[in-house]
Amino acid sequence: MYPSEATPAYGTFVKAQVDALGERGVPIEVFQFHGAGRALNYLRAIGQLRRAVRDFRADVVYAFYGLTGWVAIWQPAPVVLSLAGDDVLGTPDGEGGITLKSGLGVLASQWAARCAAVVCVQSEEMRGKLWGARLRARTLVVPYGVDPTRFHPDDQLAARRRLNLPADERLVIFPNTPTEPRKRLDLAQAAMAIVERDVPNAVLRVVSGVAHTDMPDYYRAADCCLLTSDWEGSPNVVKEALLSGVPVVTTEVGDVRRWIPLSPESTICDRTPEALAREIRRVLLGRRRVNPKPFIAGFSSRVVTEQMLQVFRAALGEKAAR
Repeated sequence: MYPSEATPAYGTFVKAQVDALGERGVPIEVFQFHGAGRALNYLRAIGQLRRAVRDFRADVVYAFYGLTGWVAIWQPAPVVLSLAGDDVLGTPDGEGGITLKSGLGVLASQWAARCAAVVCVQSEEMRGKLWGARLRARTLVVPYGVDPTRFHPDDQLAARRRLNLPADERLVIFPNTPTEPRKRLDLAQAAMAIVERDVPNAVLRVVSGVAHTDMPDYYRAADCCLLTSDWEGSPNVVKEALLSGVPVVTTEVGDVRRWIPLSPESTICDRTPEALAREIRRVLLGRRRVNPKPFIAGFSSRVVTEQMLQVFRAALGEKAAR
């Protein structure tokens, strides 16, 4: 999970964490491999990572995502494992369970978590899904940070001009991958069909595959950010929107219950088109902006970086104790 020219939005939260640690003076070597859903790629990566750890003389391996963590546990440096969401929760199969493939991924993630020196998750829901009371007790809830120097309020009309968007529309953005079933674009579209009856200039725009450098303008241009997912870890789009001053209408997923109550303009809805439409309409007609100050202390990249430095020290202490 790391951005590239072909996939500029992929793993941007990982790069943001890497950049923030680098700015803090932490020497970092990024080891990236492409699993592509093939077991052989993960097996090959074990030897490659062992060599990278040896050559860089790494003190700690900071692994993002459960399958990456499984690769990381086969080298000697202590592992700080950051679990993201579906690596613990699985991928819904549409019948009340999870897919077989994601179930195998969950198994590998649980294995890696038991072997890691420190485990970080994005929400209490995720911590509750870890196997074993001892593992849950030593797991930390540390959400991914967002850079407030990039995501902050600014002139809405100027942002729309830069993006060539009409000035008069009531803009709802859906900043997610539309083809991913758990993101529930169908639910967002059903809600907006109701909204459009009362707010004719309401428009839903799917924002996907754009460079992360352009994302701040999409938030600033919007009147509302909509999240309709069936589940999430700690949705970065919610945190980015709130720091950008944009009200959020969301289903109850991940850790949104931790942040949304700090924004009177935002709301958590039942997972129905009618409930979502009611709150979207309220936000669009009110056209109020969010005060980002309460969120800077909660999940700004600087705050999270300081937390992670403490986590790395704890991992080194765990190694010394052994």
